Amino acid sequence: MGKFFILAICSLSLCILSAAPRRVHTIGDSTMSEYKPAATPKRGWGMYLQAFFNVDSVEVNNRGKSGASTRTFYETENLWPSVKKQMRAGDYLIIQFAHNDEKCKGEDVHEQNARLRAEGKDTLTDMRGTEPNTTYKEYLRTYVREAREMGVKPILMSPICRAYFKDGKISDEGRHKLAGLESQKSKDKSDKDYVRCMREVAEEMLVPFLDMTTASQEFYEQAGQSFCMKHYFNCGDKTHTSAEGGMAIATLAYNLINQSAELETLKAWTVFPSKEEYASYGQRIEEAGKQAAFAAKGEAFSDQLSVAGLQNIESHKQGYAPQGSSWPAGEIDEVANRYIEYTIAAEKKKGLVIESITLPVKAKGGPGMNIHINYGFGEQFRGVTTIYENTALKKNKCLTIRLEQPILVPAGETLHIRVLPWYDSNGRPQGKKYLSLGEMKISGKRLK
Repeated sequence: MGKFFILAICSLSLCILSAAPRRVHTIGDSTMSEYKPAATPKRGWGMYLQAFFNVDSVEVNNRGKSGASTRTFYETENLWPSVKKQMRAGDYLIIQFAHNDEKCKGEDVHEQNARLRAEGKDTLTDMRGTEPNTTYKEYLRTYVREAREMGVKPILMSPICRAYFKDGKISDEGRHKLAGLESQKSKDKSDKDYVRCMREVAEEMLVPFLDMTTASQEFYEQAGQSFCMKHYFNCGDKTHTSAEGGMAIATLAYNLINQSAELETLKAWTVFPSKEEYASYGQRIEEAGKQAAFAAKGEAFSDQLSVAGLQNIESHKQGYAPQGSSWPAGEIDEVANRYIEYTIAAEKKKGLVIESITLPVKAKGGPGMNIHINYGFGEQFRGVTTIYENTALKKNKCLTIRLEQPILVPAGETLHIRVLPWYDSNGRPQGKKYLSLGEMKISGKRLK
């Protein structure tokens, strides 16, 4: 009787486990990540991937993160370590990086810093850059190994192209193939080709390789530069897609999955939504991101928050600047480990709702200052969400940011609000440029 009971429980457990949806985890950068529609026109293609899977069979866990490279995603506690906690045997992991790995023009940032120190120059604080033939490959191998150790099937998907057109075609740089110093006069493998290097890791480790770079290149070239910039890249740059562009890339991802002979099981769970169904799915994303009021009852409060901490940034009389006072060259997105932070804690037994945030900001010294405002919870910065973006702060003009996007802070939790600045440096480091911030004012309800 005892053995029969144990067998029955085990059989029931297996049924429950088999009924649970498999997860497709996506890790990458801003071209994949989640965005609040109220904060920015950008949309990552990972936001739309769920529309192509039977929801009873597959749950898409989109963990793409703005500003992430293979190195910083792996080394940031609330990114890869937290994804691993969400993964279970039988899941799939789509890995897509390169945009931010290119920050040092194809050189590893540690090697570049060693050279700068030897020359007596300031070192870089942006630690994202990897060299494609060495450190980029090694981080990809590490993701693959650690996923397999957990029984998760890794998939390497090359990065989407940038809309870098030349005579109607996407340039090598747009395809993530940078000209290394050694390869200026030769065609050997000393070039800085991130896509080639990802393909080589896939072949070496017998991992499915989905060539999104070629797929997106062909798609953009067929549409033409004018159409692409109007419909797919209307976010103010040539890297980040709009809602229409994000949907288009998600469709390409679906096609690549269904063309892969190595992904038969995953293919069995895909569905292709009708035009009406896809439009409805996109509309639900937009509606979910709009302003919403909490109906919770509570005691109204207002408060002022001073800066609680700095990371890889220094306070000067004129404002904030990176350590070393120069903004690195080539930045187009936030740097996850460079920020000014404000915090507010809920009581142990009572949560609170922040209904509005007000913050005066001013860019001093130049017109290239950009910021994100993100929030997350606890020291691990869980549940990171971008609630504000401004990629064109005007020089020496004070702007008061007013956000009305309610944030629920559960009892006992601490909310961390981070201002993440970067500077459009036009290809070279920039000094004497500062971000000035006033006191942050918040208001909301303390829940009963």
